[in-house]
Amino acid sequence: MMRNIREFLASSGLAASDGDAVPSSEKRFPDGAQYRVEIPSVEGPEVLSEVLVEADARGVPVHRVSQGSGGMLLTDDELSAMVHTAAIRSIEVSLFARPLAGWGTSAAAVASGAGALGAQAHGTEQLVACLADIERSADAGIRSVLVTDIGVLDTAVPVPAQSP
Repeated sequence: MMRNIREFLASSGLAASDGDAVPSSEKRFPDGAQYRVEIPSVEGPEVLSEVLVEADARGVPVHRVSQGSGGMLLTDDELSAMVHTAAIRSIEVSLFARPLAGWGTSAAAVASGAGALGAQAHGTEQLVACLADIERSADAGIRSVLVTDIGVLDTAVPVPAQSP
């Protein structure tokens, strides 16, 4: 059975295995780089500074950092410090839009098998809070926000009206 599936994949122009047959991509970023390095869970300006010290010590380029708790848990000064440090180093800072169901009081978001529910906005109040978090982060100079709820995304980035 597996051989038949591999033959089907190959006849469709797809790789039949994960082996050496998969070619390297020729695509590159605008600066010619083949890859980017992102450090997740950089939860504040002090952590960002320490990440950069360690990256420099190890010779690792850092292109992006992300912070999972969102701008809502950072003070205005902390947001400004992260934006300033990132600008000096040409690093993208990406914050998640929060709070979401996993931050609320509903037992459903933390129930066994409900992992995806925790990353969704629960009700209008969480939608409002997520949009406020996005706006505050953008006002501080953050240009990248990670959105895990499709309704928040749809509301935050309205589709332009179609011409008749």
